[in-house]
Amino acid sequence: MLNGIMRLNILVIVTGSLMLILSGWTTVTAQVGRDWGIQSRIYNDPVTGVKIRELTKPPAASDNLYYHFSNFTADNRHLIFACNLSGSTQIFRVDVNTGRLFQLTEGDGINSRGACPDPNVARRVYHLRGPEVFAVDIIDFTTTKVGEIPPPRMGGYQQPTLSDDGRWMALMKKRDAANWEIGLLDLKTGKYKTVITQGFQIGHVQHSPTDPVIFYVWETGGYAPQRSWLVNTDGTGNRPFYVRTKPDSWFTPLKEWVTHEAWIRDTGEMTMINDRQGVMVLSKDGKSQMIREGHYWHAAARPDGKYLVLDDFEGRLWLMERATGNIRLLATGLRDKVKIHAHASFDRLGRYVQFHTGNTHETVALIDLESLPPLKWR
Repeated sequence: MLNGIMRLNILVIVTGSLMLILSGWTTVTAQVGRDWGIQSRIYNDPVTGVKIRELTKPPAASDNLYYHFSNFTADNRHLIFACNLSGSTQIFRVDVNTGRLFQLTEGDGINSRGACPDPNVARRVYHLRGPEVFAVDIIDFTTTKVGEIPPPRMGGYQQPTLSDDGRWMALMKKRDAANWEIGLLDLKTGKYKTVITQGFQIGHVQHSPTDPVIFYVWETGGYAPQRSWLVNTDGTGNRPFYVRTKPDSWFTPLKEWVTHEAWIRDTGEMTMINDRQGVMVLSKDGKSQMIREGHYWHAAARPDGKYLVLDDFEGRLWLMERATGNIRLLATGLRDKVKIHAHASFDRLGRYVQFHTGNTHETVALIDLESLPPLKWR
């Protein structure tokens, strides 16, 4: 391997009289593990006074992971994100306390924006390289192949998500010109099993954080006759999730467009955006509640579901209390320089909000909610 070190790992398992010897290669390369120092820039939002910490400096561009799970490691010490500091977009970690950056991957074909932190093992982050699934240790920087999405396949590999116990990874692929598939990878054995195949494009696949259920959508890039679906992890019980079949039950006379769905970790509910109408929360059986009216773009809940972070098309970031619908403006100008998608979400304890910002350049930023200035009512 060019500019790299290959390590052979051997695992011996004894079960009764049976001894299994498993071996696999792990890799460390030249840029992997590089310390990029501290590049943080701290400023106060000119409208709200909220302190915002940007994590990388220009000309590098950084992006966060998708917001339907926490972008933080299981111990909440590190934030995982994508950055092109090394010339190509790779996976990085940043120490939340110090701001120090370390590079975790190197090479072509890595789906850096689709990285997936293990919800239970703080040192482990998964990522795809084409159909192959790898686990990277963010402390010693070794990478191990744990499985692969098998043929037939024509691409279509998107963001993986994990079951709450970290045993199963929900994956998707395009099987052929007409069919798409959701599958589960057993991260202990590396075995893959098909959950469901559909004759339409699948997207937004998300393993439930509380139940053996997978959410997915009929992806059209816009309105779909039935966008949201649930299927049990054993492949049974495929059914529509949010659905309003009668036009007189729609929030407006127009066809509803629901999008940007994300599970709530502790409750197993889901947030959705009803386009141009507001923010909804759905129970496990698909019953919906409009918790905030308005033209919002994305929404993600704190793990307990009591607060949400929202963004809008004007580049503003909001904190919302679910019980009252009250909102507080956190940040402005997120799209002033670069037309980003904020994709904001919380850390695992509900203290920090992380988001993609293009205020002065494209980067990832943090707000410590414990440092919010007091509101000035007069």
